[in-house]
Amino acid sequence: MNQKTILFITPTGGRTGSEMLIWYLLKHLSGKIRSVIYSCQNGELFANDSTADLTFVNKTKRGFLYKIYEGVYYQLLKRTPEESRVLKIQKKVKADKWYLNTLTMPRFARLAKSLKIPYHLHVHELVSVYDEIVYDDFRFQFDNAEKIICCSAIVEQRIRQMGYANTVLLHSFIDTKKIHVQQNPLDLRQKLNIPKDAYIWLMSGSMNLRKGYDLALDLLAGLPRNTYLLWLGNIKKTGVLHYLEQRTKKEKLNFIQIGEKSSEYYDYLNLADGFVLLAREDPFPLVMIEAAFLQKPIAGFDSGGIAEFSVKGMGTVVKSFNPKDLAEAMIKIQNEETEISKEVLKNRALDFDIKNQINKWVKFFNEN
Repeated sequence: MNQKTILFITPTGGRTGSEMLIWYLLKHLSGKIRSVIYSCQNGELFANDSTADLTFVNKTKRGFLYKIYEGVYYQLLKRTPEESRVLKIQKKVKADKWYLNTLTMPRFARLAKSLKIPYHLHVHELVSVYDEIVYDDFRFQFDNAEKIICCSAIVEQRIRQMGYANTVLLHSFIDTKKIHVQQNPLDLRQKLNIPKDAYIWLMSGSMNLRKGYDLALDLLAGLPRNTYLLWLGNIKKTGVLHYLEQRTKKEKLNFIQIGEKSSEYYDYLNLADGFVLLAREDPFPLVMIEAAFLQKPIAGFDSGGIAEFSVKGMGTVVKSFNPKDLAEAMIKIQNEETEISKEVLKNRALDFDIKNQINKWVKFFNEN
């Protein structure tokens, strides 16, 4: 029987949760389907490591002159240079179906429809992201998807509330074999000038308001003085960053921004005594699973996937979005007043390891 060919289209190829997931997935689909990846940007994941049977990366630099060229190109051919590039890939690989990774690329839903190629839409987003997409584009990609893949139960709930019944719940996952800790946490503490007796909470993700990084100092102000809060992720130069820096200095708060640390990511995650999610909305964050695998207690607001993931013995989920309430719950963890089981944490993470999820994906692609 001939293997199906799937063209996977992803927005940046960078280390976002949705793109780490597809990077893990393609490694394990080898031999089960014929996979082709197209990354709309030259992100490090697919630029440096070809995980699919065929990999195509858009290396175009989108400057001012390119935008003029793109506009002229569209006027002449009624499509963008990128659409022409994807059409050439399709002609070469003859994909049976397309897979669109995230809601952020509705242009490819329209292109697939025009070619009469069925596509699956993989949704990693909740309602706040809906607000960033034009009404007609948003509706089109849902109305015409063959299947809508949902990364968590709350994502599926929201989509079904819109009336779409063609959903498939396939949880996000990690590859625990990729988690390697090389540095001694005590050495990292010393490097960051953090006392040995301090309790370290770590946050991770992109610096945006949805992730709640603007709440970090309100949270920290409610925690004991020997508590440190670390932010592991990109540092975005905005007014919120200035607000955080100035307030940290003025109030002498133990808030440290350590940046992305791509090569040392798991070392810094392992440095923490506990992991905190300040997100106002987060469908099913991969870092939550990684933290559990490293046996870190988890605390956070009830922002989406955390409530689905968390079970007794893992930490606490606060129903409000009040930093004071979350701080009180975190203090109980610090004081060992909340039951925490390292075994429960690790076993729950293993439920969402790719080796325990891959068969669902293979079945999905073979049947759809």
